[in-house]
Amino acid sequence: MTTYHGGQQIDDAQATLEQHAVSSANGLCRTCGVPGPCAAYERAAKAFALALRLPRRVPGVTQPHLIGARRSGELSWFERTN
Repeated sequence: MTTYHGGQQIDDAQATLEQHAVSSANGLCRTCGVPGPCAAYERAAKAFALALRLPRRVPGVTQPHLIGARRSGELSWFERTN
C-alpha cells in the first residue's frame, strides 16, 4: 500500500492555488484583486514546497485569453487618433 503525505492539505492547497491564480491579463489575484500573488496563494505554494511536490497545472486558470482584451465598443488608442 502506498501512503501519500498531506493528502487533504495538498488537495486544499491545490484548490487555493486555482482560486487565487494571478490573472495573465492584469496581474491581479482572481479572487482577492490584489497585485501579484496574494497571501492565500503564497501559503498554498508553501504547502507544496514543504511537501516537496509540485501543484497540478490547470490550463486556462490564469485567463490568458484576456490578454489584450477590451470591452466591446471601446476604441483602441490607434482608432481614436484616426
